[in-house]
Amino acid sequence: MAVTTCPKCDEPVGAQDRFCESCGQSLLVRRTPAGGPLGEAATSGKCVACGSANLGAEGFCEDCGRAQPTGRDRMESDLGMVVGVSDKGRRRARNEDSMAYGTVLGAQAPPTVVAVVCDGVATSDRADNASQLAVDEASTVLLDAVLEGLDGTDAERATKAAVARAIEVVAELADPAVPGTAPSCTFVSAVVTPTDATIGWVGDSRVYWIAAPEGGALSSRQLTVDDTVAAELMAEGMPEEEAMAVHQAHALSKWIGADAGEIEARVVTIQPNGPGHVLLCSDGLWNYLPDAQALADAVSPDATPMAAATELTRLALELGGHDNITTVLVPFPPVDRSGS
Repeated sequence: MAVTTCPKCDEPVGAQDRFCESCGQSLLVRRTPAGGPLGEAATSGKCVACGSANLGAEGFCEDCGRAQPTGRDRMESDLGMVVGVSDKGRRRARNEDSMAYGTVLGAQAPPTVVAVVCDGVATSDRADNASQLAVDEASTVLLDAVLEGLDGTDAERATKAAVARAIEVVAELADPAVPGTAPSCTFVSAVVTPTDATIGWVGDSRVYWIAAPEGGALSSRQLTVDDTVAAELMAEGMPEEEAMAVHQAHALSKWIGADAGEIEARVVTIQPNGPGHVLLCSDGLWNYLPDAQALADAVSPDATPMAAATELTRLALELGGHDNITTVLVPFPPVDRSGS
């Protein structure tokens, strides 16, 4: 029997082992770390603007007020079967988007990817904490469900359970003494197996299916429907032009947070009939490329998943980068490209 080492404690494990006997780590799962795949901080204890060492705990210079770069400013991770890039953009002081994803791959498990993207609502308190806690907890629920075994129907049930858990933990962040600013975020997730992709969402982060036929041009379609004032008016029959002209047309009608009321995610499952990519993203990307086909046109058919995610992020930055940008790509069907 081939022997390798546990990714958590480095103790020897058998190739057919499901768990490390030393620390209990699942050997079928690879995932982004809790708290996010943080990049290196761009400061070494001094303000990037004025040079002062008087930096506050909230990440601002106490002398000039400049927000300092953090490990969340640019996050990237490639797990072989899923890649992601999250960037704070050019105008925001901090990155309030979060992403978490993981893979399940082993002799006794079909290759499966779980991915979650949450966009912190900028007008709420501690939006970055809300989005990160939501993605971490929801991805754990989904990965646990995959390990227990699921089919398309159970993936939908697991997705609703993941959203319920995200709602629970984000609601706990609220401070009753500060009404009206409860930490909150949007939510979008995907569970991708060799046959299905199950999508769940609350808010206006989106998922797209990008078809990639061999030798053909890429095409794209949106799988989610925004939970916004304008989208709800259009669903009731109002013409798009009129709906987009109403006051606060882009305001969220549903979100995750203590002040969101009773929320249940919408869930859909698709069965692609060919290769492609499942794209999860925040509005920092799709606001610049609102037409689904524009996303496909922006990516080279020959690009690796990480190159494609990087290119989409670069394009959003080049077009203005007014918001945080998060791009997660899951190639379909899931195939391990890590070589591990």
